Amino acid sequence: MATLTLDKDSFASGFTDDPGRSFTPDGPYFYSPRIYEAEQRSVFFKTWLFFCHESELPNPGDYRVGEVAGQSIFLLRGQDGQLRGFFNVCRHRASQLLQGKGTLKGAIRCPYHSWTYDSTGRLRHAPHCESVAGFQKEAISLAQIRLEVIGGFVFVNLDPNAKPLDEDVPGFRKALLAMCPEAARLKFATVQHFDIQANWKVVVENFLENYHSFYSGRAHAQLSDIIDQESYRIAAEGKRIEFRGNGGPQEKIPYRMLPKRSFSGRPEGFQILFLWPCAAFLMLPGADVLLVFLMNPAGPERTSEPLLYYTLDGKLDPVTKSAVDWFNDVLGPEDVELVENVQRGLHSLAYKNGRLMSDPEGSSVWGEHILHHFNRLVIEAITRG
Repeated sequence: MATLTLDKDSFASGFTDDPGRSFTPDGPYFYSPRIYEAEQRSVFFKTWLFFCHESELPNPGDYRVGEVAGQSIFLLRGQDGQLRGFFNVCRHRASQLLQGKGTLKGAIRCPYHSWTYDSTGRLRHAPHCESVAGFQKEAISLAQIRLEVIGGFVFVNLDPNAKPLDEDVPGFRKALLAMCPEAARLKFATVQHFDIQANWKVVVENFLENYHSFYSGRAHAQLSDIIDQESYRIAAEGKRIEFRGNGGPQEKIPYRMLPKRSFSGRPEGFQILFLWPCAAFLMLPGADVLLVFLMNPAGPERTSEPLLYYTLDGKLDPVTKSAVDWFNDVLGPEDVELVENVQRGLHSLAYKNGRLMSDPEGSSVWGEHILHHFNRLVIEAITRG
C-alpha cells in the first residue's frame, strides 16, 4: 500500500495546540476524498472498533458479517466455543464467503468454487486439489483479525500489530464496567439506523459538543433538560472521553421515566463513554437500556449511524421504549438535519474555518475544547501516515 503523506497546514491552517486560541480544521478536512482515504488507512485500519455484543453469537456455528473501514469481515463462534474474526474473503479467488448473519451447520463454504474451511479458518477441502502439483492444503487458512471482549462487547482491529485495547485505551475497561456492571449479561433489543449525508467527523463533533444543545432546536432544548447542567462534567484522556451528570428535573424529562433503573452503576445519571474514533456508550436517566451509538464513515460525505439498544432481557419495557422513541424519532432527525446543513455549508466559498469556542480553562460544559481533542487525534494519525 502506497504511503499517503499529508501536510497539516494544507487542511488545518488555523488549528493550534491551544484549544482556547484554535480555529477549526479547514472545510476540505470534512469532505476531501484524499483526507478520507488517509483516515481509512491511518485511523480505521489501525484502531479498536466496536462490532457487536457476544450474546448475539451465543452458539457454535453462529456468525455475523459486518463492514469495518470498507473491509467485509465476519465473526464466528467456533465448534470449540471460541469467538474468532476473519476477513470475509476466500483465499482462492477472493469471493466473499458469507452474507448477513445466521448459523453454520457445517463448514464455511465458498459459493464460487466450493472451497471449504472449518470454524478455525483452516482449509478443509478444495475440489480437485489432489490433482494440483504442490498444493498444500494445510498451509491455507482464512485471514484472521484481532478481537477483544470487554463486558460482553466485542471490539475488532484490522492491524495485526496493534496494541491490546487495555494498553491502547487505558481506563476504558474500568469506565465501561463502572458505567454498566451488568454489561456481560446484556442482550440486543433493537436498532435504529440513520443514513446521513455528512462526513463522519461532522457527526462526531455534533455528538461530542454540548454548545449547540442550548440553541439548535426543540429536541436539543429537551436534551439539555435531561442533564443537570450544574453537575455535568466532561473529561478526555487519550482515546477515551467521558461525560457524566445527574438527571435533570423529572417534570422536564420529555419521556416517561422508571422510578429506578435496574442497572447498578450510577442509578439515575446521564452518562456517555466515547471510544475514539466513532463509538459511544450512553445511558439515559430513568430508562433500562444501554445505547451503543456508532458514527461509521461510509464515504467522504456520508455516515452510517446505527443506534444499538441493549437491555438485560433483550426487550424494551413500555417506559423505556418511550425514551428510545424520543431518542429515535425526535432527537435523531433533528441531529441529522443539523449535520447535513453543516456539510452543505462547508463547501461555501465564503467559509474556510471557524473559531473554536472554549473558555481559557477548557472546563465549561458548553466549550468546544473536546472537539479540539478529538480532531487532534485524527490529525496526528493522518499526518503520521
